[in-house]
Amino acid sequence: MPAPCRLIYAQHALFYAMTLDDECRDCLYGSQTKKAEAIDLDAEKLALFKKEARLICDSAPESGCAPLLCRDLNLLHGKIFAKSLDYSKEKKMFNSRLLEMEDALYASIQASEDPLKEALKYAMASNYIDYARIYNLSQGAVDLVIQAARGSHVDAGVYAKLRQDLSTARTLCYLHDNCGEIVLDKILIRILKDQYPALEITSVVRGKPVINDVTEEDARDTGLYEFVKVIGNGTDVPGTPLGEVSKETLDALSRSDVIFSKGLGNLETLYGEGYSAYYCFCCKCNHIAERFSIPLWSAAIVAEQAI
Repeated sequence: MPAPCRLIYAQHALFYAMTLDDECRDCLYGSQTKKAEAIDLDAEKLALFKKEARLICDSAPESGCAPLLCRDLNLLHGKIFAKSLDYSKEKKMFNSRLLEMEDALYASIQASEDPLKEALKYAMASNYIDYARIYNLSQGAVDLVIQAARGSHVDAGVYAKLRQDLSTARTLCYLHDNCGEIVLDKILIRILKDQYPALEITSVVRGKPVINDVTEEDARDTGLYEFVKVIGNGTDVPGTPLGEVSKETLDALSRSDVIFSKGLGNLETLYGEGYSAYYCFCCKCNHIAERFSIPLWSAAIVAEQAI
């Protein structure tokens, strides 16, 4: 049996407002081990991975956050199985399916009574496509996202504040999360550019492949470069850890009048840092539901300054 390859999560001596709890630990342990079981039949390696993953999860400090723990579990998988978890097939599947729908969805949203609000609903709901939380997603998730978007509600107070902020904003930073989801983000960006043509938008994606998160390659494949400047954040963390992201990313955040932060990983690493951020996500965790008083599995948008 290979030698243990325990990782030292405690090296991340940062405080995050979205602290770890048992739900986070168990959720990440379960999704990572189930994915490993589905793709590797080496019983010895699987047993070692489960043992070491449990130790990493149990020893992770409360002052950390789920995205950092997820990164350590991914690194552990690469050490034990000599290869990283590969989600390229799933990423292409969801990107391709939603790209096929993009033109029709954009036309429908553009023709609605309030295109920006309608596009927001799709962007919020699309965060459901998340292999960190749901290890066995199928293409049928696209239909669930479309159905959820049509039934979603955009908080009136948050939306009024967003409109007010956008009316005077010159720069916007858009922090992306997952593949598939990025196509509906692109529709929202197109609507933003329609309504605020002078707004300078910078899209930030992951610096390295991690889970089914968007990288610069995925942004290129989905045509995002046609509409905005795209930069990688320099890390393999499924979030925006300010102590690790590139200077270019920090500069984009600091100079932006408005920030769109997609997904729970970006929320958990950015929340409480004082940025003028709007967090758009699907509420997939009980502790997030309790923190923001929103129903589990609902699509939501919350404003940092209103919390």
